[in-house]
Amino acid sequence: MEMYTLDPEEYVFWRPAPGHSLTVGPERKEVLLPEIPLPLKKNNLTDNPGYDLIGSSIYDYLRHFPDCPNNAVYAGLLRDAYPQNIADLGAQIMMLEHKEVDAPYLRRKISYMKILLLLDPENVGLLQRLGMSCYELALVFSELYESRRNLLIALGYLCRAERITSPDPQTLNLIGQINFLLGDFPVATRYWRLLLDHVAEFPGRQELIGRIERLNDEPVPDEPLIVELESVAVAAQLYTRREYDEALIGLETIEESGSLPRDLPMAPFYYLLALCRDRTNDHAGAFDALEKALTVDPDFAPAHQARECFLERGRLAE
Repeated sequence: MEMYTLDPEEYVFWRPAPGHSLTVGPERKEVLLPEIPLPLKKNNLTDNPGYDLIGSSIYDYLRHFPDCPNNAVYAGLLRDAYPQNIADLGAQIMMLEHKEVDAPYLRRKISYMKILLLLDPENVGLLQRLGMSCYELALVFSELYESRRNLLIALGYLCRAERITSPDPQTLNLIGQINFLLGDFPVATRYWRLLLDHVAEFPGRQELIGRIERLNDEPVPDEPLIVELESVAVAAQLYTRREYDEALIGLETIEESGSLPRDLPMAPFYYLLALCRDRTNDHAGAFDALEKALTVDPDFAPAHQARECFLERGRLAE
């Protein structure tokens, strides 16, 4: 048995000897192991790894590192020798679909869908769901520092889906929205016009028409919204370092530009603005920002709690 370490923290990698196979299922089917390094959990390692150790190790490794080398081979081995793990992936994705949209759940769901896509690369539904999930991750407030990267990944999945079949309205809208955020306004307009041509009525239709008209009639913005999203991420980092004045300058510049509040209103943006204003003794401005946060999202709990705190003592910070 040839072993060597690639991840000293959790796994060693084992290369099976030629002809090494697993006996699978009640039919006693023989599944030949690929002659490539296979990850094995160090804490359960034996001299002769068996069916359970190989399967659980590959399954856990692939869930954590779906883009690893040999990922398609690992996924194929799970399909052929451990179909119960593939079924479990589908169940986990369904469960995560019903969780709140936050970064850890989204990342996990994306990883699991990537594994299924390795087994069915032309699956349009999977490509669309991956694109949507990566888009959602890009707009999670705590993930804005990676927003550009996640938007580009989302765009890649959605465009792959579009090349396979005629895109559905949601895909057309998302491709347009991502291009709009990234600053490719002609492409965004083209996809939104396709959406308008294919769907007579849908929520937000008039707003979309207004956005297209504005792009046609007004000068091209100096910077795309992605730049402002990245600036918000910088302001959040400045706030955590207690550099409140610098964070406030960045946030108020964004608010004054009007682009982000108009085209992508975010309650956490106004909440962070409120915190920065409060820390710099602009308490009236802080309260105004909280009110705007609740206008964007009346159910945004941090703003509700901060507002109650403000009404009790006239400021947020101790």
